[in-house]
Amino acid sequence: MGFKRLIKKGLLGGAGGMIEGHILDAIQKKKETGKSFRECLSESVKETINEDMPGTSHIYQMGKTDGRKQGTVEQAKRDEKIMQKKCEDHERERHEWEKNRQRKG
Repeated sequence: MGFKRLIKKGLLGGAGGMIEGHILDAIQKKKETGKSFRECLSESVKETINEDMPGTSHIYQMGKTDGRKQGTVEQAKRDEKIMQKKCEDHERERHEWEKNRQRKG
């Protein structure tokens, strides 16, 4: 949606260009979300720079994806350690239950 949104903001601005397009986009977002005009305008500009512009959007998306992949790998390692510990605890408890059952029986 990025490049299409960039063109739309440029067309919304008419002869005024991108600035008026951002203002009109912010007004529309304000109606939809109820946030302040300043917040909506800031979001509009950020989304244009980070997601819509051809040069910067690629870099932004690349960093966003790399961060997710790295976070996923780290989380998988943490989850694996947690599961191994739970498995070891379970086995230890199972052996204790077996010993107790043999003593009683």
